[in-house]
Amino acid sequence: MKNHYVSQFIIRRFSNAINVFDVHTGRIDESKRPHKVFYKDDIYDEEIEKLVNFNIESRVSNILNNKILVDGDVVLTRTELETLKRYMLICSVRTQSEDQFCSILKSFEHNAEHYINLYREYSFLKKTKDLNLSNGELYLRTLKVFAKTNNIRDIALNPLATREMLAWAMPFLESYIAFWDTPKDKEYILTDCGMCSEYEGFHMITGGIDISKMSYILKQIKSGKYQYGGLMASCSVMFENYNIYNLSSTRCMVAINPFFRLYHSAQVAILDKNNNGERFTLDKPDIWPAIIQNKELFDVPANKYSHSLEPLSPYAPDDEFIYKPKVLTEEDLVYINTLMLFQTKDIIGFNDATKIIDSIYYFVWYSANFNSVKYSRQPLNEVMNNLVDNVVNSPFRDLCNYCDSKGGVNKTEFIFLFEKLLSYIYKDFNENPYICEYYLNTPEETANCKTLDFLGEGKKKLDTFKQILERIKEERKNAK
Repeated sequence: MKNHYVSQFIIRRFSNAINVFDVHTGRIDESKRPHKVFYKDDIYDEEIEKLVNFNIESRVSNILNNKILVDGDVVLTRTELETLKRYMLICSVRTQSEDQFCSILKSFEHNAEHYINLYREYSFLKKTKDLNLSNGELYLRTLKVFAKTNNIRDIALNPLATREMLAWAMPFLESYIAFWDTPKDKEYILTDCGMCSEYEGFHMITGGIDISKMSYILKQIKSGKYQYGGLMASCSVMFENYNIYNLSSTRCMVAINPFFRLYHSAQVAILDKNNNGERFTLDKPDIWPAIIQNKELFDVPANKYSHSLEPLSPYAPDDEFIYKPKVLTEEDLVYINTLMLFQTKDIIGFNDATKIIDSIYYFVWYSANFNSVKYSRQPLNEVMNNLVDNVVNSPFRDLCNYCDSKGGVNKTEFIFLFEKLLSYIYKDFNENPYICEYYLNTPEETANCKTLDFLGEGKKKLDTFKQILERIKEERKNAK
């Protein structure tokens, strides 16, 4: 059976006849029909196919037609919002192979423990490893759980669910969403990864350490602000700043980490066992962990509740969320398309070659740069030789030539944009005092952390953190 890991209704909204590029061979197939691309045979069985199609995909398609891919504000009910989040959750699974997904899911044991330590009502859930399932069985079981449930509590109560499934689902179901549009005469690229993610700058510098948002939250909790506990639970399983899902060639849906609600007077309710309590407004952070600097892109929707506006009133299915789609700058679009290309596995799809040419040219330079350094203290002449070889031998050069042949004109200044984005990556670390405080509070672990050796070996790392912290404090003092 033919199973699409990218939905046909998404492909059609890019183009009725989409162009496909093989990132390994450089081959370009023009004008492919949606049912002939982005699929594999027998990803899952007929039961899962029907569940996903009936419970999620057909509903999402209707929401796109009637609510999202329209002019003006996007107005969604809570039920429609839950459906969209379930769609994102399903996409995060089915674009991966059984072995790849199950390996990552099993590695979520530590994340799940962090989450459940703060939400003890879910402690009855089994651990994935205790099921002793094959990867095929676990893959199908997870898809079945996600296709049949609406929210975190539904997943927890599903007899097939595990702790790790709950931790996997949290980032998709508890994030808030936004809609980002391309600038005029520019387009998104459709990839086979289902979504792409942006991580913190420190994550990119260190190759995987996510501490920027969490160090801020830990500081608040250590100061006695226990109302940040729920946010700590969220950030313990959602490291990404946001996840992007393309809906058409000009509009994407973005699932944003709950941390960014803090910039919009986020409130939390602290309830006792009798469901009585009060609501607290959380402080606006003095850091910015995203690489994209336009904070307006992270705006929260306006809300219209069907119940009374009492602070602790219950949610209702017909509550409304009103979104104002944001338009990216050309530089931000190139950056987003680069994220998509960097996380692509085998193929990409596109509508108009002339509208993606800037992104393709920049990606050749971007990936060549990042892959030019092979080891620490590598001689500059070797790095430059690698850079040239990477540019010359990139299969994306074929796509550059194709875009040129269609009349496209590249206007991206590679070096300028690369340096600009690199400065934003380092900005997350260089201007965040909480990262320094976090590592200085654990001196022995920090000194022995090999991942941080780029700051110096052993206790030299502590000296580096002290210097950075002192500089940040001095700069903030002078800015007052």
